[in-house]
Amino acid sequence: MSEKYNQMHEKLVRNKKDFVGMIAYSIYKTEKREAVKGGMDISAFTRIKSQQHEIKKYRAEADGLATLFLHATADEKLKGVQSRLADQINNLTLDSLPKSGMFKRLWKWHASGSAGIIGNFWTAVFVAVFVWAFSDPSIWGEAKDSALKTIASRVNGQPQAPSVSEAAALPAQ
Repeated sequence: MSEKYNQMHEKLVRNKKDFVGMIAYSIYKTEKREAVKGGMDISAFTRIKSQQHEIKKYRAEADGLATLFLHATADEKLKGVQSRLADQINNLTLDSLPKSGMFKRLWKWHASGSAGIIGNFWTAVFVAVFVWAFSDPSIWGEAKDSALKTIASRVNGQPQAPSVSEAAALPAQ
């Protein structure tokens, strides 16, 4: 081989199946192209980049890119599998339901989101009863009075001035 031949390909690519080495060589060639465009001497660039730590750097960067690509591909495949599995489970669930009209209407009602709205309403009622049952009666009375005052002021269209206890809780200016 000629003295001008730098054997960088052989240092980076171990065999025809070494994809990481091929990516590393591509990174090397990109840097070389940029260096030549920038006016750097090719032989100086080759001498610097042929050092063992540079070879390791190229392979590490290529390994990182290959790993990133494989992770992205695996994530994409996993999402596809999860989607198909969810569809199959949904179809199995629907197929196992009785075929009478009542169950179809119940399923449509549930899937429409109405069940969530009703469930949220009953959750709010449960929380309100729970708070009322375990709170101090005087604090509950203050909260009720404040709520009634707020509602009355909104109905009358007048702004509400804070009560003495509310004013004490406001930060000083």
